[in-house]
Amino acid sequence: MQPSTPPPGKLFRQCRIVGINLAVIGLVLSAAAITPRNGQALVIVPPWSEPSRVVDVISQAGGSVINGTDAPYAAIAHSDEPGFAFRLFSSGAMLVLDGSLAFFCRSTPTP
Repeated sequence: MQPSTPPPGKLFRQCRIVGINLAVIGLVLSAAAITPRNGQALVIVPPWSEPSRVVDVISQAGGSVINGTDAPYAAIAHSDEPGFAFRLFSSGAMLVLDGSLAFFCRSTPTP
């Protein structure tokens, strides 16, 4: 007796379900890795906004600027108050990432 193979439609459906599950797992793990911790956050506002907008967003959220970046729409901020990331979003931040990712966009002094 030969083993039966599933019909092509069923195999495609199973592969699609596995693919969706893997994508959701990847999304959840990525979100957990970039969620701000320890009160330090990389704050990004829309690039088309005014250059001082990122500082305004951070101050409205009750934080302070630790370091600027080469981009005028991003800065590294800090606050010890709980809910800092939520307040940044409420103040107009487009994206708030963990502060440890800030090394990707820190400005370096030119000699």
